[in-house]
Formats: sequence, structure tokens, C-alpha cells
Amino acid sequence: MTCTIPAPANGPDRERTVALHQLVRHLVADGDARAAKAGRRARRTLSEMETVR
Repeated sequence: MTCTIPAPANGPDRERTVALHQLVRHLVADGDARAAKAGRRARRTLSEMETVR
């Protein structure tokens, strides 16, 4: 189940939320690029992450 938390409408909390989302998107894209370069794909589900320890 996926839960979405609504972002604040305005103000400094909104700016921090937007900055956090941009950072997460950048980290995901970087991880995907590194995995592709190594000939793998990034794991996306909890079960995929748990099977490789």
C-alpha cells in the first residue's frame, strides 16, 4: 500500500518539501545510472532488496 502525504501549501515548509523531493529524484536517477553502468538494474521492491543481502 502506498500512502501519500500532502505537501504544505505555502511558506518555508513548502520550499523544504520541494527541495527534498528534488534531492530524492536526483539520488534515484544517480542510483539508476550507476546500476545501468554496472550492467544491473536498481532494486525497487522491498522483497527484491531483502533477497540480496
